[in-house]
Amino acid sequence: MGFTNITFTVGQKMTSTILAQVDQNFDALAEGDTSSPRVPRPVVWGQFCGFSTANAGIYASKGLSSFTRNGTGDYTVAFTTAFSGTNTDYIGVNLGFDHNTSQAGDTYIRMANVNSLGLSQCTFRDRKASTSATSVDDANSIWISFWDYS
Repeated sequence: MGFTNITFTVGQKMTSTILAQVDQNFDALAEGDTSSPRVPRPVVWGQFCGFSTANAGIYASKGLSSFTRNGTGDYTVAFTTAFSGTNTDYIGVNLGFDHNTSQAGDTYIRMANVNSLGLSQCTFRDRKASTSATSVDDANSIWISFWDYS
């Protein structure tokens, strides 16, 4: 079954029938049922290690066919299936990095940016900066997700 609009009134009792319908609506949203409201969710995502050691590589992903470390702090991911359309205007990207910032004396701020985004791959960079220096930086854990807003 699909999504069903439900209207509640003040003081209305929540019967098991209504709760079952609410549960069914959550299922329809989670599964992307065409009858449910469009809720953007990542269509491609991954978690990987950016070091050049044996730990490097994809740990978990959906829709990523490969992860490449191009150099220190420079990475490329390729999509299993290219995004549809003719341009990247409707693709959203979210990046997250985990570093050993809890070490005493680490005063750097980390930042990441998408270097190039195509329909079949994305290249991004990781940097660290302080008041006195900026440099490339490898991350021990990287999260990336892509949304299709077309």
